[in-house]
Amino acid sequence: MVNLTIDGKQVTVSKTATIYEAAKQAGVDIPVLCYAKKLLPYGACRVCLVEVEQMKGRLIPSCTTPVTEGMVVKTTSDEIRKVRKTVLEFLLVNHVVECPVCDKGGECDLQDLTYEYEVVSNRFEGVKFDLPTDEVNPLIERNMNRCVLCGKCARVCDEIVGYGSYSFINRGFETKIATAFDRGLNCEFCGQCVSMCPVGAILPRPFKFKARPWQLKEVDSVCGYCGNGCTVTLGVMDNKVQTIRFNDKTGVNDGNLCVRGRFGYSYVNSDERLKKPLVRKDGQLVEVSWQEAAEAVVEGFKKAKAEKGLGIISGARLTNEEFFLLKNLAKGFGTANLDHSGGECYKGLTEGFMETLGVSASLGTFPQVEQCDAILSIRSDFYETHPVFGMVVNQAVKRNDAHLTVLSDKKGKFTKLPHAKTLLAKPGTEVTVLNAMAQVLLAEGLAVTEGIEGVEALKTSLATCTPEKAEAITGVGAESIKAAARQLGAAKKAAILLAYGLPYTAQSKELAVAAANLALLTGVAGRSGSGLYLCGEKANSQGAVDLGILPQKGGLGVQEMLKQAAGENLSALYVVGEDPLTSYPNRSMVEAALSKVSFLVVQDLFLSPTAQQADVVLPAASFAEKDGTFTNAERRIQRVRPGIAPPGEAKTDFAIFEMLAARLGNQVSYTGPAAVFSDIVNNSPNYKGIEFSQIGPQGVVWGGEEFAPAHKRVVPVAAAQGLAAAYQLVTGSALYHSGTVSTRAQGPNAVVAEPYLELGREDAAALKVQEGDTLNVKGNGVELKLKAKIGTRLPKGVVFAPYHFASAGLNRLYQGETAVAVELSK
Repeated sequence: MVNLTIDGKQVTVSKTATIYEAAKQAGVDIPVLCYAKKLLPYGACRVCLVEVEQMKGRLIPSCTTPVTEGMVVKTTSDEIRKVRKTVLEFLLVNHVVECPVCDKGGECDLQDLTYEYEVVSNRFEGVKFDLPTDEVNPLIERNMNRCVLCGKCARVCDEIVGYGSYSFINRGFETKIATAFDRGLNCEFCGQCVSMCPVGAILPRPFKFKARPWQLKEVDSVCGYCGNGCTVTLGVMDNKVQTIRFNDKTGVNDGNLCVRGRFGYSYVNSDERLKKPLVRKDGQLVEVSWQEAAEAVVEGFKKAKAEKGLGIISGARLTNEEFFLLKNLAKGFGTANLDHSGGECYKGLTEGFMETLGVSASLGTFPQVEQCDAILSIRSDFYETHPVFGMVVNQAVKRNDAHLTVLSDKKGKFTKLPHAKTLLAKPGTEVTVLNAMAQVLLAEGLAVTEGIEGVEALKTSLATCTPEKAEAITGVGAESIKAAARQLGAAKKAAILLAYGLPYTAQSKELAVAAANLALLTGVAGRSGSGLYLCGEKANSQGAVDLGILPQKGGLGVQEMLKQAAGENLSALYVVGEDPLTSYPNRSMVEAALSKVSFLVVQDLFLSPTAQQADVVLPAASFAEKDGTFTNAERRIQRVRPGIAPPGEAKTDFAIFEMLAARLGNQVSYTGPAAVFSDIVNNSPNYKGIEFSQIGPQGVVWGGEEFAPAHKRVVPVAAAQGLAAAYQLVTGSALYHSGTVSTRAQGPNAVVAEPYLELGREDAAALKVQEGDTLNVKGNGVELKLKAKIGTRLPKGVVFAPYHFASAGLNRLYQGETAVAVELSK
């Protein structure tokens, strides 16, 4: 620690702090334009100049100058004020003054500083910039006439996002921020540059001219998309979410958001939202009262209980409190058939991790990954499945020189990072590579074996799984496998990352076991600063597992429910917050189940393809209309707060479950989410000791920042062989979408509005396919037509299609396999 004096105040700070950071800790305000707490010090704007007694004769930038013992700092004086005012005058020489029409008015740092320093005239003269406005990007507008050259957009794009869209070009007064070849901005649309810009040079187009900042009500909540659990601040006016506000003061994402989190909010305002309950009469769904709908549901489920039973299928975007009520409701209806998210994809957590580690959650927290020496990311570089976690990985590589290894069937965004290597495996053969890595550790005496059960059995099972044999099966070089294993084994701090979700159903348990074996043998599991992460696809996937939204004793999982319904051996299905017809594998089975089940109830935001088949449709609320908690993939429990009211007569899932329970005769009534959370704490050992009122801006991590395994047991796991086919189709998440709900949001749809088939240039040339051509895709007895998208990340013979779009009908072809053998033709 270092002691110094700032404006007469004694301050003690870390020796790595800058003067600006020390002043902020002491409550002393120093103006800045180019500084951001998540970016490396830069010192471009010179507005933060201060005087240091030990450096008399010149003013120094406080944001780049480290503190030293005994330093005496003065942050304000006539001279300092005069210099800062001069700097502002220089900035305004060419800067256009468009405050009345600029959307940044009212929250522009330059505007605020000109008022504070009374820059009412300018001693310097110059020609105002007259550059064209860049409106090529559908989500981000760039007006470089307002730019102050702080460089924050370029820095955040490089340091945090790892994309590198921006750079300085030209020199002197002609200097400006531009894209490659000074073209229109065509990037991945995360909007990080929007959040960083201190002026009106970079603005969110969907929010343009909607409201002034002081007209907005700000509500802190949690993003409703992936399991990253990013904190978002809703900008609300007229009972609509008008925008997502930048906020780096809450949560652990430092204000970082992806395209989905920043621009994917508009579905909550959609005119297509369900507003009243619907009941099927004479073959048509007609609007009815809640009383009639609730009576129909309860009577239908009672009848089903007396016949062949009821199955409940939930999504993973309900709050913890809603999950708790749903589980109790299932008991009230007398069914043990309760499950979520397709019933297979989470088995890595509930079966794989439980068998090897005795836990059903990730072992570390996201910020710890930034300090790791080595990172192994399995099946993707995490940027498409969990983009903000991907940003953490990028920072670990760029700031901590971490060695990143990506094991996947396609190249990812971080392939070109320093110290990054992609082990490009044939689809479905990742377990073989992980087994070979474990074999290297054991054979070379690099494995941690003390206190671990099953080592000898694992060693025996891996005796023939050498890197050389793995190379023949997977296509990954033997030396690359050895190098990755040694690197992970030698790291003092390391992380192993694996994602799960509906499009990643196949080998969920096997991959988790293989990853856990590797984590145990390298010492990653249970070692301080290291961690094994299994991250769910949906906002509350971890909460669904924690709250036991799983088949109860003697109950059926989702796939078995659908099979039984298709065979007319289940009388009713209750589908909550899911659209199985669009997103579940094997659509033919789902169609058969929904058509043959006697009574179908769907509870959702929209009249989805699944809801269109229902006997009763209940209009539910979005994340922006709910109160409660989500638990993210690092076990962080965070508050979800309502920013707007549900449209029409729509209700929260919480209210709907309570209504149905009351009609069943349940006398227990909760006063709100806090009361339910108290019951969760009493019934869930992992949540013990946590109080709803104490869940602050950073949330609460159950189990602690470093979660130790309950036991350590390595388990032999069989590997799949992969397909022998000219073309193999793999599916998964696209960066711009999450599940199916994002396809109803204007932001993501402005970038990717329709399904596509991505293939490599080599395959495109062989098939004589151009970008945008229609391709016939045949497989599993099904033929689809998809538009071609040509890129460089897919190896020869592998094609990719995202699973989000109902119009694609991809799940008619995809039945849950790792890869599907397909035929392609124009």
